Amino acid sequence: MTGRINSPGDDSRSPPLLSRRQKLLGLAKATRDTYIPRFTGSVTLLASGVSSRAFGSGTNDVYDEDGNLIYPKDTTVILFPSYTRFENNKYHVDIKGWLSCPGLMTRKNRLILSLARQITRYNSNAVSSTQAINDLENERLDQDILSDSEVESIASDNMSIATENSQNSANSKNDVLIKERLACFIARSIPYADLSITIGSDTNRDVLTLASEKVKTDINGHFETCIEVDYLPSVVEIHACTDHSIFAFQEIMVIPNGGIGLISDIDDTIKLTGVVGDKRELMTNLLLKDISLWMIKPVIDWYGELYKTKDISFHYVSNSPWQLYSTLDQYFKFTKLPLGSVHLKQYTGNIIASLMEPSSSRKKRVLYKILQDFPNKKFICVGDSGEHDIEAYVDLAKNYPSRIAAIYIRYVDDSLSDSDDQKILTEITRLLLMKRKSSTTPTQPTENLIDLSDSAPLQEVRRQKLPPMIPNKPSTLKGTQLKRKPPTLPRDTEIPQRIETPPPLPKRKTETPEPSKDTFAMDLHSIFDSPSFFELEEMDKKGAQWIRRIVTCIEDLEGTDTELKFFIDDDTTFFENSLKILKNHLEQNDLEQNDIL
Repeated sequence: MTGRINSPGDDSRSPPLLSRRQKLLGLAKATRDTYIPRFTGSVTLLASGVSSRAFGSGTNDVYDEDGNLIYPKDTTVILFPSYTRFENNKYHVDIKGWLSCPGLMTRKNRLILSLARQITRYNSNAVSSTQAINDLENERLDQDILSDSEVESIASDNMSIATENSQNSANSKNDVLIKERLACFIARSIPYADLSITIGSDTNRDVLTLASEKVKTDINGHFETCIEVDYLPSVVEIHACTDHSIFAFQEIMVIPNGGIGLISDIDDTIKLTGVVGDKRELMTNLLLKDISLWMIKPVIDWYGELYKTKDISFHYVSNSPWQLYSTLDQYFKFTKLPLGSVHLKQYTGNIIASLMEPSSSRKKRVLYKILQDFPNKKFICVGDSGEHDIEAYVDLAKNYPSRIAAIYIRYVDDSLSDSDDQKILTEITRLLLMKRKSSTTPTQPTENLIDLSDSAPLQEVRRQKLPPMIPNKPSTLKGTQLKRKPPTLPRDTEIPQRIETPPPLPKRKTETPEPSKDTFAMDLHSIFDSPSFFELEEMDKKGAQWIRRIVTCIEDLEGTDTELKFFIDDDTTFFENSLKILKNHLEQNDLEQNDIL
């Protein structure tokens, strides 16, 4: 079927006749160009906060003619440190990362920067700082949320944070530093983007035989996958499917299945953050302090000594959001902390709450995955008293009774008590010492491990059972001497025989039975019934709560081989002993592996 074609001189304005196929194609094209970008932009806006303004000057600039995403300028893909393990004759390469572009100076981002400046300003009064903290906590500041009702011009919105930093010379040094450390919080995630991942080989190999996989970012711009390869991997390469100029490389870290793994918290364990302290101090540490002031030198030196021991791997599991990774990476490089896998969490839309909320439940999934991925490893868990690390680690030890060798908790100032931290720390140390003594006390007689063969005759003499000694007659049973003789009986009178009953032998001393675990548990619970504990609950609720937490942890660890210990930064004896304990565990682990083989 053909339609009528208008000639140049024809004044008729009627449209040409089209076939059914042409009409359908035209309708599809109009739908793609008009409705799909708007619908997709709305879904993206609601889901992850990536506005169409991030991609161009108009909503129709989000996708090209072929429906491919147009990436904004300076789009970057970040690969987070992960691990590779060997199982069932294959290497399992874990990969995770984030696709984002620089943030724009929108109202939301201006609010974040303004509140951050107000909180960290040296001469700001307490009232204004408190109000700014409340605003920063109460505002729902999800990443990259823009509203269609925004009245700011597109030209204003398209000014990125990096551009403003370079152009506005009036910004102070603190303002520049604040913007740099908040850049990832106000960056724009790019959701539903197609990425291609290729696993390189440690040996020469045809490119076509390398393992590869395509992934799609989630609503937050994050991606995570595990690729299995049958060759020794060397590097991970990732790029955007439609724009190869957006790419990243990462060296692969193969973790052995045996040996010891160290699971470590980050904030206030290896890096001074101030989660327990004032919220203003927390934000100041995060945004303004030089990274050299974050160092906890005794712990960093301890990790360095541990790293020198062979067959030990490091896994950093923190409650910090991924938006802090770039800053953490700078800190790790500055302190030369041992390389290891890093496991952070998704940003919840509240900067302060994402750092201070309890982390036990969020860490649980990651901790379980690490132990499941390395079934032949034993682990040492290190955390601090400022968060709920102890519950997360005790739960892990409870579910894997023979896998957690030790739980070490770093003492953080002002974290144990409302009035006297040292008193509570002393009581916690006493309870844990009681637990160790109870677990090491033998319930059955043990064999004599000392060789006394040279004195064997003496042993034979001691083995002979000696007759019991006859006790002296008690004075109470002795009769009194008569002053005159009793009358004599006739000779034919039969004298009855008197049988004298000997006095009862004194009872032998029995050995005191060793205290059982049940007795120890009863002793623990008796603490809560003591008047001193009642007084503690009245005067120091935080301290009383810590005593209850420790008792619960001791009970949960019954039946495990896990040592629980608190340490302070200047306790050199603890660091020295922990190195010895680690070496003993490694030797024991090697023996167990040899027995299996």
